[in-house]
Amino acid sequence: MIYKLTLEYDGSGFHGWQAQPGRRTVEGEVRRALEVVTRQRSRLVAAGRTDAGAHALGQVVGVALELAPDLKRLQRSLNGLLPPEIAVVGVEEVAPTFHARFSARRRHYRYLVENRGVRPALLQGRAWHVRPTLDRTAMRAAASALTGRHDLGQFGKDPAGRSTVRSLERLEIRRVRGDADGDLIAFHFTADAFLYGMVRRMVGFLAEVGLGLRDSGEAALAAAGETIRPARVAPACGLYQLRVEYPEVA
Repeated sequence: MIYKLTLEYDGSGFHGWQAQPGRRTVEGEVRRALEVVTRQRSRLVAAGRTDAGAHALGQVVGVALELAPDLKRLQRSLNGLLPPEIAVVGVEEVAPTFHARFSARRRHYRYLVENRGVRPALLQGRAWHVRPTLDRTAMRAAASALTGRHDLGQFGKDPAGRSTVRSLERLEIRRVRGDADGDLIAFHFTADAFLYGMVRRMVGFLAEVGLGLRDSGEAALAAAGETIRPARVAPACGLYQLRVEYPEVA
């Protein structure tokens, strides 16, 4: 039987999602807790592999278990064993054909930028601190040019070397809050799939536009397949995997 786990985690203290020998990872902690609770060895398949320091509000993980558990008890037991930075927010049985990665139809990410002169305290490790004022109008113009179906290979890579064409359905830049000292800015991304490093490199590119370090017109050039100067990579601390959409019948 296949089960779908939905996880929330603060990635600050982990070396990313994927299990690595000798390193503390989200996958390693979840697998360890599952094996204690179910007394079964399990292979986890995640919708995506988050980077070291990145966070998740709706990471989806598929796992096959030989014995059918009581789902509410399984959730309670896992949350009792997992470290406080990880929570299982949902457990459900799904169809045998379900695959956390390949069954996904749409993925949503958010990136937070604390745009103010004073360093953050509450959002330390949870947002990218950019001191100079960002030009949101210029960033939005660039974001609009990147939206749609394009070869986005200049902003990321496919680990398996496959096509780098992606459908970026939404790239929205919103001021979440602001005052005389500065703004908290959220970048919302929705796509059919993401390239490795794509969100962080796009945010880095847009920040350079907002700082006047490059022209917003470069976004249209990149979307058209023309080579541009490599964009900086925004730090992982501001990245949040929000949720993954699946067909009603997976």
